Amino acid sequence: MMDLLTRINQHYQELTEQERQMITALQKVDLAWDDLTSSELAKKLYVSRARIFRMLKKLELESFAELKYLIQQEKQTELSFR
Repeated sequence: MMDLLTRINQHYQELTEQERQMITALQKVDLAWDDLTSSELAKKLYVSRARIFRMLKKLELESFAELKYLIQQEKQTELSFR
Protein backbone atom coordinates (compact mmCIF):
# COMPACT_ATOMS: atom_id res chain seq x y z
CA MET A 1 0.00 0.00 0.00
CA MET A 2 1.34 3.41 -0.99
CA ASP A 3 1.75 5.86 1.89
CA LEU A 4 -0.18 9.12 2.02
CA LEU A 5 2.76 11.41 1.30
CA THR A 6 3.64 9.44 -1.83
CA ARG A 7 0.04 9.67 -3.05
CA ILE A 8 -0.06 13.42 -2.39
CA ASN A 9 3.20 13.97 -4.28
CA GLN A 10 2.07 11.75 -7.15
CA HIS A 11 -1.24 13.61 -7.60
CA TYR A 12 -0.25 17.10 -6.44
CA GLN A 13 -0.84 18.77 -9.82
CA GLU A 14 -4.38 17.35 -9.98
CA LEU A 15 -5.39 18.83 -6.63
CA THR A 16 -7.13 22.17 -6.34
CA GLU A 17 -5.77 24.85 -4.04
CA GLN A 18 -8.55 24.11 -1.55
CA GLU A 19 -7.70 20.39 -1.60
CA ARG A 20 -4.05 21.23 -0.96
CA GLN A 21 -5.10 23.39 1.98
CA MET A 22 -7.26 20.53 3.29
CA ILE A 23 -4.28 18.17 3.15
CA THR A 24 -2.10 20.67 4.99
CA ALA A 25 -4.78 21.03 7.66
CA LEU A 26 -5.12 17.25 7.97
CA GLN A 27 -1.41 16.89 8.56
CA LYS A 28 -1.25 19.68 11.13
CA VAL A 29 -4.38 19.14 13.17
CA ASP A 30 -4.30 16.61 15.98
CA LEU A 31 -7.60 14.77 15.74
CA ALA A 32 -8.86 11.63 17.41
CA TRP A 33 -8.99 9.67 14.16
CA ASP A 34 -10.38 6.47 15.65
CA ASP A 35 -13.97 7.68 15.94
CA LEU A 36 -13.91 10.56 13.46
CA THR A 37 -16.52 10.47 10.71
CA SER A 38 -16.32 12.15 7.33
CA SER A 39 -19.13 14.49 8.41
CA GLU A 40 -17.20 15.57 11.50
CA LEU A 41 -14.05 16.13 9.47
CA ALA A 42 -15.98 18.19 6.93
CA LYS A 43 -17.27 20.42 9.73
CA LYS A 44 -13.79 20.84 11.21
CA LEU A 45 -12.32 21.77 7.82
CA TYR A 46 -15.31 23.91 6.78
CA VAL A 47 -15.86 21.92 3.59
CA SER A 48 -18.53 19.56 2.31
CA ARG A 49 -18.29 15.79 2.56
CA ALA A 50 -18.43 15.72 -1.24
CA ARG A 51 -15.25 17.82 -1.43
CA ILE A 52 -13.50 15.36 0.89
CA PHE A 53 -14.56 12.40 -1.24
CA ARG A 54 -13.50 14.13 -4.48
CA MET A 55 -10.07 14.65 -2.94
CA LEU A 56 -9.95 10.98 -1.88
CA LYS A 57 -10.76 9.93 -5.44
CA LYS A 58 -7.95 12.10 -6.82
CA LEU A 59 -5.56 10.47 -4.34
CA GLU A 60 -6.80 7.03 -5.48
CA LEU A 61 -8.14 6.19 -2.02
CA GLU A 62 -11.05 3.78 -1.84
CA SER A 63 -12.67 5.16 1.31
CA PHE A 64 -12.54 7.57 4.21
CA ALA A 65 -11.42 4.62 6.35
CA GLU A 66 -8.36 4.21 4.12
CA LEU A 67 -7.50 7.89 4.58
CA LYS A 68 -7.81 7.50 8.35
CA TYR A 69 -5.56 4.44 8.26
CA LEU A 70 -2.87 6.20 6.22
CA ILE A 71 -2.92 9.27 8.47
CA GLN A 72 -2.63 7.10 11.57
CA GLN A 73 0.29 5.24 9.98
CA GLU A 74 1.97 8.54 9.16
CA LYS A 75 1.55 9.78 12.73
CA GLN A 76 2.92 6.48 14.11
CA THR A 77 5.97 6.85 11.86
CA GLU A 78 6.52 10.40 13.13
CA LEU A 79 6.32 9.21 16.74
CA SER A 80 8.81 6.42 16.17
CA PHE A 81 11.40 8.88 14.82
CA ARG A 82 11.22 11.14 17.89
